[in-house]
Amino acid sequence: MAVTLTKIFPPVQLPGTPAAVLFTFATAGGTLKNLRVRLTNTSATAVPVTLHVDVAATASGAGNCCLSAKSIAANDFLDIDIPTMVTGDTLRGFAGTANVITMHEIGGTIVT
Repeated sequence: MAVTLTKIFPPVQLPGTPAAVLFTFATAGGTLKNLRVRLTNTSATAVPVTLHVDVAATASGAGNCCLSAKSIAANDFLDIDIPTMVTGDTLRGFAGTANVITMHEIGGTIVT
């Protein structure tokens, strides 16, 4: 069996509030485990970031928050593991300042 590595999503800049969909896991019948993302702050000041893993069509809230207003220092980055996602789940988020935090996928395994 051959192993194929696939980029899960392209880099995306986080908006300001409210939270927006950054990525939707669309692999039919699949499960995404061990997803790791890098949040990079390209501004000259610290910026807080909030992320949620939501079931499709649900609002972001405390019950599905996986990163809550974590401050990322100026010109620094934070690596974070994302909770398991299944088909239709969305990764939503926002930053204290729009378009200065870039999110990159740096690891993940899809299990079907």
